[in-house]
Amino acid sequence: MLFKTSQNQKKIRENLFAICGNPYTLVQKIKNGFYGSPKYLLLKIRPKNFEIDFAEYTDLVYCTFELRAKGVAVYFRHKNEEYVLMSRYNQISFLNNDGLLEVQINNYTIKLNVVDNKGHKRFIRKFIECRNISMK
Repeated sequence: MLFKTSQNQKKIRENLFAICGNPYTLVQKIKNGFYGSPKYLLLKIRPKNFEIDFAEYTDLVYCTFELRAKGVAVYFRHKNEEYVLMSRYNQISFLNNDGLLEVQINNYTIKLNVVDNKGHKRFIRKFIECRNISMK
């Protein structure tokens, strides 16, 4: 689900906890190494919601992933508005090809450019580890 964070923050926070679960505590992050992701350059998002169109937007848009107990939240900023795309672990799939990462989250497909290859590989490893822990 894609939300504009400036609209109703209380509702968005409730949905975030319901869909993705609680965030990991600092102790859990240090113990397991679940810190989040490196920055990815956001190239395209489909279907278009909230009038997000990268074809006519000249600035670079970066996004990050936040690992949570039951799912993942993807944060990005477009035209001075912040957005969050959230999903459970079982509703996410990755397709990686030559520096491009295509992520399918629920009904959305986002195309990303991998900026940091070493950080990307570490994040994917931790993502799979988090997903396996949540599926137990």
